[in-house]
Amino acid sequence: MKNNNQYYNFGYNKFGPFLYGFSRWLDKNLNKHAYDKVFFFARDGYMMIKATKLICPNDLGKEYVYFSRKSICQALLYDTNTLEDSLRYISKEKYISYGKLLEYFGFNYKEAKNICLLNEIDIDEELEFTNILNNKTVKKIYSLLKEKINKKSKNQANLLKQYLKQISFKGNIAIVDIGWYGSMQYYLEKFAKMHNIPVHITGYYVGIEQSDNVIGNCYGYVYSKKNLKRKKDLLCCFGLLERLFQSREGSTLGYRLEKNKVVPTLDNYEYKDNKELIQHIKDMQVGALNFVKVNLSNKLENMDLINPLINAGKSPTLSETKLFKDYI
Repeated sequence: MKNNNQYYNFGYNKFGPFLYGFSRWLDKNLNKHAYDKVFFFARDGYMMIKATKLICPNDLGKEYVYFSRKSICQALLYDTNTLEDSLRYISKEKYISYGKLLEYFGFNYKEAKNICLLNEIDIDEELEFTNILNNKTVKKIYSLLKEKINKKSKNQANLLKQYLKQISFKGNIAIVDIGWYGSMQYYLEKFAKMHNIPVHITGYYVGIEQSDNVIGNCYGYVYSKKNLKRKKDLLCCFGLLERLFQSREGSTLGYRLEKNKVVPTLDNYEYKDNKELIQHIKDMQVGALNFVKVNLSNKLENMDLINPLINAGKSPTLSETKLFKDYI
């Protein structure tokens, strides 16, 4: 199904085989077990569930749900009592701004801006992560806000608990996401244990180097902890891969109650003002799904299906470099 649109063709020829191979692998593995539900996580599960439903259209029990590292961590913070303890769920980058730190603690941008103004802090000032615990200003801010942080977290915990009940997050379930280290699975396992939710979670990922903290099994399509051979290959196209899989919506910030139903509060989509980029992503996704449709009866099951996309990340052609030069 050739097309004059270069982005469509990239989606069809490069992302399509990868998506098809992952979905076949996933379907094959899911059929080995009697899961009560299979949850595809926003935002990376967007294309995964579309392709999987094409491969197995009559299969019930699959659902696209809203979780993010931030939304789950927010619901865990109320159980911490010190600054050091409160930072256990934060992504450990080399630097973090006051704004990002306050966002982690549950404050939106407007709230964070006001806090910084009141305390004469530059919201964009970056701090060395390794020195946070010794930073007097951070200690002061945490001490002043600790009660509010815990109150916000407790509210999010109650909403998350309701959301899990709403989607029937219990029993023997599978979760599907892009992966990398399994932190989302670990946080959900921890939250479920804290709230006595009877659930056993198995994770299926594009690639996973499972953390020792994760209780349930983790399986990776391209690589897993037991076989990391192709991890470096995938590193070359991590950024592109995430955009190709993702829905065109913002990340889940938390949850709110709306007409007695818990709904996700989403951040602004980071590319909402770039209509050209949005169209290119859409074209690639349409191309990939068309590849899946065309090959439904072929039942291709060869790990070589990952190579076209990985090779484009490792050794892009001149035309591929031009396709993504402005935003990859």
